[in-house]
Amino acid sequence: MRRPLPALTGVRFFAAAAVLLFHYGAGFSDRIHAPSPIRHVLHNGYLGVSLFFVLSGFIIAYSHFTESMSAPVVGRFLWARIARIYPVYLLALILALPVLEKPLTPGDALSVLTMTQAWTVPSSGHGFAWVMQAWTLSIEAAFYLLFPLFWPLVRRLGRNGTIALAIAAAALIIAFGTPSISPGVHVVPFLGTDTQIPMPLFRMAEFAYGMALCQMFVRWPPTLSPRTAGIAELGLVAAMLITLASAEAMQTKAIFTVLAGIFILISAQGVGAVTCILSTRALLLLGGASYAIYILQQPLHSLCSLLVRSPFDQVISPIVTIVGAILAFQWIEQPARRFLINLVRKSG
Repeated sequence: MRRPLPALTGVRFFAAAAVLLFHYGAGFSDRIHAPSPIRHVLHNGYLGVSLFFVLSGFIIAYSHFTESMSAPVVGRFLWARIARIYPVYLLALILALPVLEKPLTPGDALSVLTMTQAWTVPSSGHGFAWVMQAWTLSIEAAFYLLFPLFWPLVRRLGRNGTIALAIAAAALIIAFGTPSISPGVHVVPFLGTDTQIPMPLFRMAEFAYGMALCQMFVRWPPTLSPRTAGIAELGLVAAMLITLASAEAMQTKAIFTVLAGIFILISAQGVGAVTCILSTRALLLLGGASYAIYILQQPLHSLCSLLVRSPFDQVISPIVTIVGAILAFQWIEQPARRFLINLVRKSG
């Protein structure tokens, strides 16, 4: 059992909060003519998804660093991932049923239930079916299937090979502007319009970046002093905020993801001032509930809009989302995860 990395749990909350602010605040900031940097930060909040993908690669590799990836291990790994994400995913789908904006076709329903709705080319809007945010879980599901194939290859790399992988992944992230590739995107840098490359292959660069950074952290860990780590963390936070507040082009926005990966690598050491804040009890709770905050925001917002008159729903909905997500985390996500994992253990 490897030591916990509590700071990364805190980071997860800020990734979810960025997406939440994007959905609740971007349009509002335009309507009130907020200062340009604030509008940019809110409009770029969707980059929190990219942070989630890098974190996912890092944490999954960290949790399974020495495992053999034999058939039984892979089976347990995949079941554990299902147990982790599917209960609250299903809750979000159920909550969204009364407030669907358009009828759900059988094909859409099947692809969303099997988490394959975003295994399409970027120009397809199919990934937004049922619950819009669920498309990213479809990408995550593809990562889970690819991880047992790629992780043994990454683990064989030496120091130079691992650094080369991290640099190559970062270069791909920036070159193609992968953090901005989502359902309905028709133009990809260097590839022009309507590329036929499936979205999971584009977004795999972020997951691979996280895996490479994890290998660097475990095998050649940074040994920064608390003072140096704190300065580095603050500098990276400032650089990420400047990127969020100014970036407009897809490739410029992607710099945020590369910086976020370096921040993850340093904060995982657990000695800097920012790391200490991220590891507080409140942020550990919010970070634990971050997945529920992310996936429940649309259905809860839509339900609040039915009950609360505009514009007050814009204030009430985020509060309901965060409180509801914490309750879902404590009363549904964690118990269901334990139940499903124990179910397999008992049957085995």
